[in-house]
Amino acid sequence: MRAFMSIELLRSTGEKEFPAQLMSIFFWIAAHNGCKQEDLMTDCNISKSSVSRCVTWLGPQHRLQHRSGLKLVRRERDPDNWRGYRLYLTPKGEIFTNLLDNYAKVSLSHLTKAKQEVKAFDNIDSKNLGRSPGLHLESEVEEADKR
Repeated sequence: MRAFMSIELLRSTGEKEFPAQLMSIFFWIAAHNGCKQEDLMTDCNISKSSVSRCVTWLGPQHRLQHRSGLKLVRRERDPDNWRGYRLYLTPKGEIFTNLLDNYAKVSLSHLTKAKQEVKAFDNIDSKNLGRSPGLHLESEVEEADKR
C-alpha cells in the first residue's frame, strides 16, 4: 500500500508514467542530498547515460524539448571536480520527500495498529466466539469438502 501511495504521489507531478529507474534515482538522491552524480552510478549500478537521462528528467527540463522536467532535483558543478556534478533536492523535491515520509508514517501506524488488533483477536479463546467467519478457515474448508 505504501508503495502504491508513493507512486501515485510521484505521478501527481503530471507524468502519466514514472519509471522505476526514475523513482529509484529520485529516492537515492533524496536519501543522499548533495551526492556526487558518479556515486549514484556506482551505488545504484545504473549506467552513466541512464543516470544522466533520469537526472535531467528530474531537473528543470526533460530530454525531449516539448516536455518540461519534474523540477524535483537540481544539478550543480562539483567544486572538487569540475567535470562532475552534485545533486540536490529542490524545494519541490523536499516537499515530495516530506509527503512521502508522512505517507510512510501513516501507513506504518495503521499497519501496526491492525497487527495489534489481529494479535489481540488471536489471543481470545475461540470457543467463546462461536463460529465466526475466518477464524478457523482450515476447519471450515474441511467441512465444506465433506459436503
